[in-house]
Amino acid sequence: MKALYNKRGASALGILGYIIAVILILWGLINLYSLAAPGAANATGRIIIGVILIAIGAGLLFFIPKWESRRPQQIEMTQKIDLAGDVNAEKMKCQNCGADLDKNSVVVKAGGIFVNCPYCRGTYQITEEPKW
Repeated sequence: MKALYNKRGASALGILGYIIAVILILWGLINLYSLAAPGAANATGRIIIGVILIAIGAGLLFFIPKWESRRPQQIEMTQKIDLAGDVNAEKMKCQNCGADLDKNSVVVKAGGIFVNCPYCRGTYQITEEPKW
């Protein structure tokens, strides 16, 4: 079954699990609290049921984060670069040696566009001229 995830990565099944865990713990506490009522019958049964409900709820609270973290994290990052003029990655030439560069030679680091020439091992930053 494919779970729905929100922007923070929490799944709908995980949130539902937390709600069920809290309800089970509260129900177990109510069972234990009802022992103080005058004329409460079957005290042993109420203690057993209360402890079991609290244990199941605590177990859910313990295992849900582990289950949530097991799902694969997929992060997709897209960076768009606006270059002025006619820039063709296939026709770029190294400023140092004049060798033809391919698209693997251009790298974006720290907000700047850097060229690494595989032939002369030169590295330089492409500077954008004003558009006017």
